[in-house]
Amino acid sequence: MFLLLCLPLVLATPLNPTLEGYNLELVDGILKDVQFRDKLIDELDLSGLGILRLEKNAFDNVPSLKSLNLANNSLESLPQFMFSNLTNLEYLSLAQNNLTSLENLFIRLEKLQVLNISCNPIIHLRRGHLFGLTKSTSILTEGNVLWSISTGTFTNSFLKDDEELKYLEKVKAEEYIEQPNDGIEKEIEKATDSNVLKDFAPSTKSSIKKGQKLKLCIPNNILLSIEPLEDNKQVANGCLEIPVNEKERSVSLRGLGIKGFHEKWYQLQYLPLVSLDLANNEITEITKELLNDLPEDLIYVNLMGNRIRGIWNQVIENKYLKILNLRNNLIDKVEDDAFAKTNLTTLFLNGNQLENLSFASSLPDTLTELILAANQISAIPDAAFSNLPRLVYLNLANNKIKKLQNNVFKGLDSLQVLIITKNSLTDIERQAFSDLKQLTTLYLHRNSLAELEKGTFSELESLKDLNLAWNKLGKITADTFADLPQTLDFLHIDFNEINSLETASFVNVPRFTLSLTGNKISSIPKGTFDLPTLRDLHLSNNTLTTIDGDSYEGLPQLKRLWLNENQINEIPKGSCKNLGSLSILDISKNPLQTLQNGALYGLSLVRGNFLYIYNNQLKELQGGVFEDI
Repeated sequence: MFLLLCLPLVLATPLNPTLEGYNLELVDGILKDVQFRDKLIDELDLSGLGILRLEKNAFDNVPSLKSLNLANNSLESLPQFMFSNLTNLEYLSLAQNNLTSLENLFIRLEKLQVLNISCNPIIHLRRGHLFGLTKSTSILTEGNVLWSISTGTFTNSFLKDDEELKYLEKVKAEEYIEQPNDGIEKEIEKATDSNVLKDFAPSTKSSIKKGQKLKLCIPNNILLSIEPLEDNKQVANGCLEIPVNEKERSVSLRGLGIKGFHEKWYQLQYLPLVSLDLANNEITEITKELLNDLPEDLIYVNLMGNRIRGIWNQVIENKYLKILNLRNNLIDKVEDDAFAKTNLTTLFLNGNQLENLSFASSLPDTLTELILAANQISAIPDAAFSNLPRLVYLNLANNKIKKLQNNVFKGLDSLQVLIITKNSLTDIERQAFSDLKQLTTLYLHRNSLAELEKGTFSELESLKDLNLAWNKLGKITADTFADLPQTLDFLHIDFNEINSLETASFVNVPRFTLSLTGNKISSIPKGTFDLPTLRDLHLSNNTLTTIDGDSYEGLPQLKRLWLNENQINEIPKGSCKNLGSLSILDISKNPLQTLQNGALYGLSLVRGNFLYIYNNQLKELQGGVFEDI
């Protein structure tokens, strides 16, 4: 797009060093000097001459110039203070060059009326870059690739007043608060053997010797034995040599076509292994031979990606096993008490074919993480989790759950993270979460919630992060979030169908981040926000047509306001009167063509504050845009 907009207006012509009224000293594309021949003239047109570089003193002999045109050359940079002696200059065109910076070029140009920097690859107008220009200057920017404009771009970058120094000290001392990583949903599922097991105490047995090998025998795909391989010994026909991961104290038997196990197959009792990987084999059933004779050090078994169809009771008896990964099998049935004779802390059952949770009430009370995502579960029975007082993390994402009834999570006294994303939720009864006093993270995004009953979240007294994005909420009233817990830090309501907000829609919470991206909000009434500690407000991808200064009352600590991808075509004076605390205002991807004098008055001009404006249609920036005019 930049190239299309900036095709040369004047074709390069053969150089004539003596042009009408003046002489040029132009050597190998470097302009060294300009002198008048007969009388003083006030216009100098050097466009399209293929100039590559200007020497700093090139214009010292033409101080009376009022108009200087350097458009359509090949300038990549200019010496600082290049034009400072041209104090009568009223028009300066640097359009259609390859300039990337404008640092210290316009000092003493108080009479300049028009500065044309169109069609240059300038990405950032940094602090002080336009210092010297006045409110009477129009900066033409058509065909620009600007990404950001410092709010101090018109200020003297060499000076720091007391107010700015105090502000910088405050910024240094202030802890930067940011939304937690959205990857929490996958954090446990993608954990490696080493970090899943890092909290377990090391074995008292001798360490694994460097280069330890194992002998694995699997005749007819039935695992007969796995045992240490003595030094300098060769494995027999039909057996394999397997390495040991000494650092992670693990063995991988992944993808070897194993279908079953002989009794006493595991002969590694004297090696302090903690993890056994049997993923991606052909195992169809967990038998007594598979898990029950494993030693006390072996606490993690990975059976992911096999063909197991059911988990039966009276089969698994292993009080040492802590982590069992059954992800991506074909399990459609787990019998009651199937895990009763274990002390599991983490159980992966995601990516199976489970349709109900009737077995959940008989899971061992030692569980702290339970992952049931990507099954076919359509409902949660009453008291399903009543015997899991230690459970901290519960993931039910990507199922078919339609309703959460009152007290459905009764018994989960320690639960901190609950994920029910990508389900079919349409109804949450008011007391559904009433038992979750320790819950800090609740993810309900990508469901079909059209309304929320008042008080739905009121008893979540420890909640910090609530995500309701990608639902069907249509209107936010003063009652919708009136009873949110005062602990709430982050609230996401992105990509719903919200078309209106009411006064007092958000009071006191969330404390740090409110995200309303991707809705249909066209206006924001005065008093919508009363959020004294909010830092980030996301309103991108809505239908706002202007910045209404009254809309942002009640946000005294706001640091970042995201208004990109709206329909903003005008920013009148007074728009930023309540935005003096901002460090970032993002108005990128809007149809705005002009930033007039006074439009951004109210934004702080101290160092480190920016206007983001990438993918813009800006054609003109006036020199008093940040002033009270």
